[in-house]
Amino acid sequence: MLQKGLNGFQIKLLALIFMTIDHIHFAFQGVYEVPLAFNIIGRIAAPIFIFMVTEGMRYTRNREKYMLRLWIGSLIMNIGNAIMNAYFPLKSGGIIINNIFSTLFIICLFIYGFEKVVSSLKAKQYYKVLGFSLLTLLPFISSALIFAITNTGFDHLYMIYLFKFIMTAFPSILFTEGGYVLILLGLGFYLFGRSKIKLGVFYLISSAVYFFLSVDYSSVSTLLASDIQWLMILALPFLLLYNREKGRSMKYFFYLYYPLHIYGLVTLSYFLGR
Repeated sequence: MLQKGLNGFQIKLLALIFMTIDHIHFAFQGVYEVPLAFNIIGRIAAPIFIFMVTEGMRYTRNREKYMLRLWIGSLIMNIGNAIMNAYFPLKSGGIIINNIFSTLFIICLFIYGFEKVVSSLKAKQYYKVLGFSLLTLLPFISSALIFAITNTGFDHLYMIYLFKFIMTAFPSILFTEGGYVLILLGLGFYLFGRSKIKLGVFYLISSAVYFFLSVDYSSVSTLLASDIQWLMILALPFLLLYNREKGRSMKYFFYLYYPLHIYGLVTLSYFLGR
């Protein structure tokens, strides 16, 4: 009997392919003329991974362990990015700031923290309400600390180390990949993901709002010359094909592939561009 739709493993594998195509554009820009189509295809990847992580939060047996893996991934990526930027600079002049682990962690933290606050309120456990509220606010607190240190200046060496420590260890809502846009997208996926109709309507509205707020649509020629994140709309068919079956379990493959393929592509780009 033929399987209807795509299971979790299949949809993540497709997202991985789209992500790799996007990162080829990112890594080799300035070395070769990589077609813009690579970047457009890449807009499909992040929404799929975000959707799948909200499904993970919905069905995982151990949310704390799930979030811990994402946080460790975020920490490793931040350290790896710093090393790669120091020793393998991009020919385009840009720097590696890719860290979808951080974005996914914040989304899961908000889901986890909010639900814990609600359940603690119902149980009248107000000390837990305070604790989980502070935990949920952590990405905002880290952002505020980063701004405070930046405004104070880096007159002392310890301020530089403190700044680097916070940026590396504490995911910030203002300095994470995709920013608040992808985080709001993830929260919407969690709220509406059980119904394909609600999911589709939410995603169409989100893509349309992003388009009208961020894109210069005064002429056809400017549509692809400005922010193309609105083309995340191309991910919708894949989201709707998801059949809620898990499929093969290769979770560590995806955790490992993400940093390794970025650093591999950047290293190759560095030597080819010399």
